[in-house]
Amino acid sequence: MKIDRIEVRYVEGKLDEPFGWSQRWTDTRSVVVIKVLTDDGVTGWGETYGSADTIEGIASATRLAIGEDASNISQIWYKIHRATFQSHGYAGVPVMAASAIDTALYDIVGKSTGKAAAELMGGRMRDSIAVYATGLYYVDNYALKPHLEEATGYVEQGFTGMKMKVGALSLKEDADRIRATREAIGPDVNLMFDANESYDVASALTFAKMVADQDITWFEEPCASRDFVGNKIVQEKSPIPVSGGESLSTRWEFAPRLAERTFDIIQPDICGVGGPSEMHRVGLMAQAFGVKFNPHFWGTGISFAAALHSLALQPIGQIGQTNIPYQNESVLEFDQTPHPVRENLTEPFFTQKNSRVEVPTAPGLGVEIDESALERFTVGDPIIVDTPISSQPFF
Repeated sequence: MKIDRIEVRYVEGKLDEPFGWSQRWTDTRSVVVIKVLTDDGVTGWGETYGSADTIEGIASATRLAIGEDASNISQIWYKIHRATFQSHGYAGVPVMAASAIDTALYDIVGKSTGKAAAELMGGRMRDSIAVYATGLYYVDNYALKPHLEEATGYVEQGFTGMKMKVGALSLKEDADRIRATREAIGPDVNLMFDANESYDVASALTFAKMVADQDITWFEEPCASRDFVGNKIVQEKSPIPVSGGESLSTRWEFAPRLAERTFDIIQPDICGVGGPSEMHRVGLMAQAFGVKFNPHFWGTGISFAAALHSLALQPIGQIGQTNIPYQNESVLEFDQTPHPVRENLTEPFFTQKNSRVEVPTAPGLGVEIDESALERFTVGDPIIVDTPISSQPFF
């Protein structure tokens, strides 16, 4: 079952209406989708982040998988890592490629053996994953009414938690939005907010104290994501738990953050951490350090399925009689913002019930790709990778 062809696509969908967060507004959603084909006709799908400018680099890194046996998932992962790790090169484009390849290989091996990805990874501990709604971006020139309507809509849908954006307005204006949101959704729903790296230490701490009485579950990315000193100061002094790590890659970047407890909650993204294999390893590390593990997600059904499978193996944070989401059981971000690609690319289209999503049981990732939709959203021609790179043995 040799890998003999990989197709790499930059995929983008236009939004009907733009939305914004602390850093900018957008009117598009995009991902990089890869299709891995083997010599016996089995196909696997993977996904990562990227742009029209990085797709060539992602495709180049995937060449390391050409000619390899698709069942050697760990071997291929470490081959890419060894070839690109020097000077932290792996933490850029190569880890994005490895994340997508790793996902696709679980899809291939699962399909060829009739097993779901979670079974291949060691066997699921749970059949459904707790999720929270991510939405509540700035819309319509920062209007509050549609924001509150969206928030109450998530409550009506049965979500037990939701996350909103802050950081684009003054501290007072965003604090007022948080208070209005809490009043609208009531006291029994978990409420989080994400600054997307918009504050310095002083502003982050001031803001945390302004809204500490609103029963906030966590304060996400208060400072620049790699300002580890600043984030650590906020973590130590904030009355609200601090989360971060969506842009960190692999166990080697998470290890010092866990040891130093830079964050109370870490949030790796399966598209950038190194795929399902590495997300599982980082999750086990988080449990060992007593740090909560609530992964980030902002892609399509491909990466969401991969995240569900990986989290199906995640132990509870501390031993107890019951699993309690947000307390000792991981919760997964469930993006609810408009995304034309996500809404059309995969079957099934994931939905939640009682704020949980079932882990797929079909072979591989358990999703089917609508290739006509994929073609419709592909920007430019796909890059075809079918020539291997010769490299030294890595064991």
